[in-house]
Amino acid sequence: MGTLDKCFDTFIYTESISSSMDAREIGARFGGLPLVILGLVDIVLILTGSISASRELQELLLRVGFGVLLIGLLLLFLFSVRSVPQDLSFSFMLTQGRNIGRLINALNLEGKGIYFPPVGRLNEDRVYIPLEKRDLPPPDISDVSVFDVGSTGPSMGISLLPPGKGFVDRIEQLTTQPFSKETPMNGTEALEKLSKGSGLMRSLELTDRGERLELEILHNRNDTICSTLWKEYPDLHSKVGCPLCSAALTASARITGAPLRVISVEHDRSRVKYVLERVIG
Repeated sequence: MGTLDKCFDTFIYTESISSSMDAREIGARFGGLPLVILGLVDIVLILTGSISASRELQELLLRVGFGVLLIGLLLLFLFSVRSVPQDLSFSFMLTQGRNIGRLINALNLEGKGIYFPPVGRLNEDRVYIPLEKRDLPPPDISDVSVFDVGSTGPSMGISLLPPGKGFVDRIEQLTTQPFSKETPMNGTEALEKLSKGSGLMRSLELTDRGERLELEILHNRNDTICSTLWKEYPDLHSKVGCPLCSAALTASARITGAPLRVISVEHDRSRVKYVLERVIG
């Protein structure tokens, strides 16, 4: 998971400075290309003798043309370089989601996922995916086990580090506010650190309804990670979720301080709604 952690770090960094870079992006997008064209035109006109002027003036105009050309190229280069980390982050997250989707299909895991926060004997978050569809009590989950066997065969399953764990860990480091210190009553406010703090999601809403909770995630309109993985692996979100949804689920489990089982999930364009149930051990 170290690679994905670095991926999220890169994405958080690029998104956290986006507000201060808007003016520069506009300049790069709408100023860089015209400057390049203007510089090239000036250089061509001077070299072809299309402009009648003294030698000194021609040399001055030639230098100006080269200067304008270099400034335009620099603006375009800065804009292109800045877009690379974000593109790489999306690629890493899609790869991570696809790998988990293939694993679920290969092992024929039919149960709905249960997100465990790092409490009790667990030092790290885990997501447990049962073998069977029936909502049986989960076995004892540990930090080191992958294949978990309960008291009966049907309660077998696998437990993994959630793909969104690195994202949540990094947000906690940046804000110095652990999600475990929050409560479900202010869950929506707490989850804003994931959306507003990174720019990865437009909004998050957590509603406590007693034994069940509702988690609504509104992704950015230009985000293709969640929708792409939903189409390629329709069962992925009910078991683990895409890396971004997984981050919201991981943080929600930390907030409640109890395992959360996915009861249902709906996907409508950029909106994803989870119904979760507290698992009483």
